[in-house]
Amino acid sequence: MSLAIPICPFAHVIRAFTFLVAAQASMEPASDDWTWLFRGENLAGWKASRGNGQFAVREGVIVGTSTSQTHFLHTTKTWDDFELELEVRLHDTDLNSGVQIRTQLTRVNDRGQTRPSIHGPQVDLGKSPGRSGHVFGQGNKGWITPKDQLISHKVMKNGEWNRVRIQAEGPRIRTWINDQPIGDVTDADAFQRYPRGVIALQVHGVKKSPEKPRHVSFRNIRIRPIPESPRKPQPAGPTAPSGD
Repeated sequence: MSLAIPICPFAHVIRAFTFLVAAQASMEPASDDWTWLFRGENLAGWKASRGNGQFAVREGVIVGTSTSQTHFLHTTKTWDDFELELEVRLHDTDLNSGVQIRTQLTRVNDRGQTRPSIHGPQVDLGKSPGRSGHVFGQGNKGWITPKDQLISHKVMKNGEWNRVRIQAEGPRIRTWINDQPIGDVTDADAFQRYPRGVIALQVHGVKKSPEKPRHVSFRNIRIRPIPESPRKPQPAGPTAPSGD
């Protein structure tokens, strides 16, 4: 005689819960020293520069929308030596973006007044072929990557998700896109001026953008400190240039 095995009325709930647990586990960092800056939920730990409303979480990713002005979304914490990983997708090839590292949020003018100003090293992100992965001096009118290393490439995939890795250790900044090494720059002057600061996401200003907003998306952003790094710069003197 065959026995009928009763079916648990909550079997579908258990299966769904098991799937969610497995999916959640797959997102966990490989080791405890990683810190998630964004993993698809909300913008806790982030702040928009000058209160702009150009960044929002949609379907588990951060979406930046262009205007005629350049905007940033920055962390509320600062970092010095670290390894940063994230994914980025440029929806429009005529939009430039980037990731700011060790970046400052204010600047003191000649009259001694403090004003909002995003300035510091930026890992450029743009269309392919292009200079994605090279390091620009945001707010300082020039590239940190030397001219002879500022080589255009096709590693960035237009319209697709791209893996970005950044390692900042002392005066040395290294970058990878889609697991391919791009930049390896050592700049003592940049390190002297920017030994520590926020991480920030950029959506660059576009002329006539109100007629056609452009978009860039970010996801799976995590960071871990690099311990015991010989990173201490000499203190800058009181007459050090502001970088304007």
